[in-house]
Amino acid sequence: MLLLVANSYMDESFDPKKGGKARGFFVVAGLMGRGVPFFSLECLWDKLLTKHGLDYFKASECWNGWKQFNKFVKNSKQITPAERTVLDGISMEFIDIIVHPSPYDPQNYLTTCGIGVSQDDFYEVIKDKHACAVLGENPYRLTYDLAFVASAWLMKQMNSKWSVSFVCDEHEKYSPLAPEAYRKLKETNPQAAEYLLSFSSIDEKKCSPVQAADAVVYEVRRALNFKHKVPGLCDPALREQFKALAKGHVVAYIAEANKPQLEWIAANHNPGDPFKLDELMNNQVGGNIDGFGI
Repeated sequence: MLLLVANSYMDESFDPKKGGKARGFFVVAGLMGRGVPFFSLECLWDKLLTKHGLDYFKASECWNGWKQFNKFVKNSKQITPAERTVLDGISMEFIDIIVHPSPYDPQNYLTTCGIGVSQDDFYEVIKDKHACAVLGENPYRLTYDLAFVASAWLMKQMNSKWSVSFVCDEHEKYSPLAPEAYRKLKETNPQAAEYLLSFSSIDEKKCSPVQAADAVVYEVRRALNFKHKVPGLCDPALREQFKALAKGHVVAYIAEANKPQLEWIAANHNPGDPFKLDELMNNQVGGNIDGFGI
């Protein structure tokens, strides 16, 4: 049997707690594709980094005028309209590479699959001690596991011969535990495991495709906040960056997990159990999938 492999470079994006309260969505998504478009993306990405005198690209730092992007603003706490135009222009240049990684070969494209977990609902649900013991103290592990299974589901929908390997951004606390957690997830979810291959992690500053995944997941999070009109986090309109990704058909599928799904997971697991998510593999396109319409 011929095994066809797609790569998924994954990252997370979320709004940190403010005043002791978490709001908006915790989003994990992977930028998926084959070798050729990722090779092309890396070449174009590195040239663009050189053009702007950057060592790496990170969407949140670009938006806020932080760190490397501080040189484009006088005061990151008071970014002027002209400075905002410059920062948004740089961001759009990187987004364009994601939309057109192989400009002379439109068959070589990249796409995104992932999940957004409502932080408001998550932290409400884990007020229950059992739910907290099952789901954890933050959405990190659950959201990544849901994103892995969502990726397996997408592979199933696309072609039964395709499987996916993951490269995720390193995390100081969770990366040492991630390979074993990924192995247990595959053991517990045999339907999804048919489409799940290897797992590894890398510092995003050293990996252009993970930086690209960061750029996409950042826009997806802000789009979800806009969709749900999250107070204080809602843009007045969909950002041009997300519109470009949508128009370029880069965002294939972003699911959402809210209070009913979180309560179901908590009620059907014991503390320490790997998450049993194979039921998601039976979802049908246009049926019982709560996707993010574009």
